[in-house]
Amino acid sequence: MRVTFIGCPFRTSYGHYIESLRRTLQRHYGEHVDWVASNCGCGDPVERERRFEAKPSAYFEMGHIGDYESHTAWKRVLRRGARNLTYQARTRRYVTLAGGSDVVHLQQTLNAYGAMVAFHWLRRPTPAAKVITVHEIDRHQTQFPHLNTLYNRADAVIVHGSELRTRLLEYGVEPARVHVLPYGTDLPESPDERERAGIVFYGGHHLLSGKGLDTLLRAAALLRERLGERAPLITVHGHYGTETPAEALELAERLGVADRLIWVNQIDDNDIAALYRTAQLAVLPYTGSAAGLPACAAAANGLPVIATRRAGIPDQLGECAAWIEPGDPAQLAAEIQRLLADPLARAALARRAYERAQAELSWTAVAGRTLELYRAALRARAGARS
Repeated sequence: MRVTFIGCPFRTSYGHYIESLRRTLQRHYGEHVDWVASNCGCGDPVERERRFEAKPSAYFEMGHIGDYESHTAWKRVLRRGARNLTYQARTRRYVTLAGGSDVVHLQQTLNAYGAMVAFHWLRRPTPAAKVITVHEIDRHQTQFPHLNTLYNRADAVIVHGSELRTRLLEYGVEPARVHVLPYGTDLPESPDERERAGIVFYGGHHLLSGKGLDTLLRAAALLRERLGERAPLITVHGHYGTETPAEALELAERLGVADRLIWVNQIDDNDIAALYRTAQLAVLPYTGSAAGLPACAAAANGLPVIATRRAGIPDQLGECAAWIEPGDPAQLAAEIQRLLADPLARAALARRAYERAQAELSWTAVAGRTLELYRAALRARAGARS
């Protein structure tokens, strides 16, 4: 079977997902997997400096019109039309470069891999089975919700959380097409038993959007009042770049917790695992976005998690986390204080999460389930032709 991925090649959680899944399908299952990509248009440091997660099989550059919405109606319509035309051209290039594949797997994120491209791709007839992983919902498909029924042209749609699946069903996507699969993670042989200290927080691709950073820092201020210098240090990392955003620094200064934060920003994948093996807690107070990477990494490395039931976290961790409500710093501070004071409770959460990671969250398990969807799609296509 020849599989081709279409998706972001840069050092984001998306690039990490694609490369990890591609590597596992090739090494563990013996499938041939290509990767077709282009510049994505996000304008973030990883794109501007072309920091690739891995070298794609085929890569091209193309002009991009940003996702800016003018306040003037005619300018808004004109800009949207121009974006649509450039994305049509980009889609044609993707399809050409993926020619000869048995399965083409589009990773829908934003910009050059967003809903416009996904819907153009789904409209185009191709002999290959079409599988699409929807990592994010973008503005285009919320503005024009009827377009989401185009997902029914896919052979399979993958999401990382039941919350997103429910949203797609509300848009009219057929339930049988939408499958919830975990994000995936590398598994160490056993959890690290070294002494642990502090809290780790993952800021994703956009630190200040949907991650609950404001809630975390307000909780840190409460802990500072209660515990003084014994308040835990918080290490912040993410795929947003190597420089800490100025708005985040200003927020930390304003709340009086700047000295309790360690900004490591973007770090190598291996360093993420090392960080999670030496922290006491992972805190994910997300209100949106996607938290598959940190939730799975925490589980794999025996790190107990405090989180909201958002961003697909329950689908990664089951009931193996301490749950809080979004936007409630007092509850978050109380839960952090409780678990830091109770090593037995932390150990029990960590053990359950690690057992779940072994059973369901490894890249081998995720790739195996993905391969089953590919084979089912090919069987369905063969049956339709016959």
